[in-house]
Amino acid sequence: MDTFLKIIWYAFLAVFVLQIAVSHWRILEKAGEKGYKALIPFYNIFLSHHIVGMKHIWFVLEMIIWVIETFTVTVVNLPLGIKTVLTVFAAVCTLVMEAVHSNKMCNCFGKGTWFKIGMFFIPYVFQMIIAFGPAEYTKPGKQNL
Repeated sequence: MDTFLKIIWYAFLAVFVLQIAVSHWRILEKAGEKGYKALIPFYNIFLSHHIVGMKHIWFVLEMIIWVIETFTVTVVNLPLGIKTVLTVFAAVCTLVMEAVHSNKMCNCFGKGTWFKIGMFFIPYVFQMIIAFGPAEYTKPGKQNL
């Protein structure tokens, strides 16, 4: 069992490196930003929101939701009912933010409805398609829709 867990850990690490360090790097470069910025925690999320045209309040809300998720699950000893409500609230907010971000990213790279659905459900795969495919970045608001 120990070997199996090591394999799972290395697979997770490989996907993380491929996703963050490579595909996000390429997406930022296609958008005219320096690719190394994908390696800076929190700033990479801020930049990702910025290049797709999301207002800064979305980033602030995402950080607030992240704090709520972290504290309700790990730090604060809350009654089960309150913990459940906060966790469900944070999950729903995260899904909404992810849907908006996926939609806007696909718009910026000229992708259609089915690609948007794929980007929402399997973002790691579809971000790599954007990063390494022929998709070209168009600034938000200038897409030909």
